Amino acid sequence: MKRLFAIILLSGLILHVPAFAAQNRAPKWEAGVGINHSAEKQSKTKKQKEPERKFVLHPYWESYNDELLNGYVEEAFENNFDIKIAKARVQESEAILGTVNAERLPQLSINPSIYPFKTISRWTGNFGSGNHLYFPLLLNWELDIFGKISDKVKASKYSVKMSREDLNISKLSVSSEVTASYFNIILMDALIKNYEELLSNIDETIKLKSRLYEGGIIPYDNLYTTEYEMVTYKNELNAYLKQREVLLHQFAVLRGLSPEGGGDIARADIKNLNLPFDVNENIKSDMIFNRPDVIQAEFAIKKASLDVRNARKMFLPSINLNEMVGFENIRAGRIFNWDSTVYQLGAGLLFDLYTGGYKMSFLKYNKALAIEKLHQYNNVLLNAFCETENALSSFRTDYDSYKEFEEAINKSNHYYKVANIRYSNGTGNKIDELAARRKVLINENSMYSAKISSLVDTVDIYKSLGSAVK
Repeated sequence: MKRLFAIILLSGLILHVPAFAAQNRAPKWEAGVGINHSAEKQSKTKKQKEPERKFVLHPYWESYNDELLNGYVEEAFENNFDIKIAKARVQESEAILGTVNAERLPQLSINPSIYPFKTISRWTGNFGSGNHLYFPLLLNWELDIFGKISDKVKASKYSVKMSREDLNISKLSVSSEVTASYFNIILMDALIKNYEELLSNIDETIKLKSRLYEGGIIPYDNLYTTEYEMVTYKNELNAYLKQREVLLHQFAVLRGLSPEGGGDIARADIKNLNLPFDVNENIKSDMIFNRPDVIQAEFAIKKASLDVRNARKMFLPSINLNEMVGFENIRAGRIFNWDSTVYQLGAGLLFDLYTGGYKMSFLKYNKALAIEKLHQYNNVLLNAFCETENALSSFRTDYDSYKEFEEAINKSNHYYKVANIRYSNGTGNKIDELAARRKVLINENSMYSAKISSLVDTVDIYKSLGSAVK
């Protein structure tokens, strides 16, 4: 009879709660007033049908047609510690989602206990003592009538999605750093090779001018200027050697390796590098919405709206279903007899009357946090546009410089050929031929720097657009 009464009571509570929720539901958080609710419902239906955007990391590094670079990027994806940290955070958020999702299920526990007691008989006045033994199996299930737990689960799912986008951000950042570092190492190789030839060239020039100075043919200031030029080239060569070592160390760390053994890597020749797309490539501005940080900011807004809704639902009561099945007796030998069986089933409603303003403050906090996430989203978009425009502007400027230095090299090569012919025919001298060769090497250094700058600019464009330009 007691069980039947408990079931009838529970059924009445379940049927009564939706009506109570409809009458006492807190107002929805809206940005404006006078909203057409029918249109709002239609827009919500459309949003539910639209699939959420997902970031796809395009292998943009393959567009440079360098198998060595492809291997280094894949190695970085496997060993880079920033990526490993991001993967661990994804697992953490998935584990938290599991803990929140577990709140939907009933909680089952066992609570064996013993309570010593002492009594006195009112007729005889004798004392008696014993132990009250309990061996209950407890069931507690919070009925998610108002969707409190459901909103928590949805918000936690967005946390998982945000952590996955954080992993994509790390992959995009690491791949761009590996690619840019690889190109800069190649540039250092080319510059160091040219500066070594420049030093050899100017050393030969100093020897020739020393003979001319000793013979009284040229003044000392002519020789001194050349010697000072050699010192300048040596310092510049040392700076490039230092920079290459630093780049090699960074390149090793990006791939998850020790910087000590990172210097021995294979790399392509600078003459074999080509731009992945033309400077006049038609790039659409809406490509920035493919960036992982933009998608992550969108998820943050959706999570914040769920947190606000959940904070409002904290004002509603909680309904729990409680059940206890077990044994109760004062004698240990009879604890598991059928006569000692105890069974209870009930439902409880918990409604907080006063919490010191905690719930209202928590609601205000989540509203303010939602506004912050909206501002963060706008800030991410604004910075994305800025990064894209900066990368495109730099690419156009560096590409123009690259083409201008190409023309300068053609002229300096022609000048060097003329100086070489004059020296071979006896109408010129060796010093002029060596000076013409130095002009070629200096122009080559400028052209190589502009070429690598253009390649790095394309990497920045890929990164600013989320790894794809089309």
